[in-house]
Amino acid sequence: MSERSGFGSFFVGFLAGAIAGAIATVLYAPNSGDETRASLKGKKDEILGKANISVDDAYKQAESAAREARDRFETLASTTRQRAEDITRRGQVILEEQIGNFKKTAERTENAEAEEILMPKDEPEDEDTAADNPENEE
Repeated sequence: MSERSGFGSFFVGFLAGAIAGAIATVLYAPNSGDETRASLKGKKDEILGKANISVDDAYKQAESAAREARDRFETLASTTRQRAEDITRRGQVILEEQIGNFKKTAERTENAEAEEILMPKDEPEDEDTAADNPENEE
């Protein structure tokens, strides 16, 4: 509690000193009240003008950054689109090649099966099957 009241006392003293200093400055100013007010108004206008220029500059910089970001995004999107189209084309070519290879293999297999049916190979009989066959017994 003592810290809070100590800070409060300090703050009240600080404000009172600032007010007293402002009053003393106005009373002991070398210029008349009109001149002081005009001077303060001029300084106010100067500060506001600088603030407006700063805001305008910040706005222009933000617009420039946004424009640059949009251009980069469009370039990136275009590049990505082109690469995707290239990959799709390459994939289509590979797919068509594989389909062709598959068809050739299927045709060879069919031809080989047809030749085997038409011209069966003479297969030697196993000793087990020859012993079981009654025609081979003498």
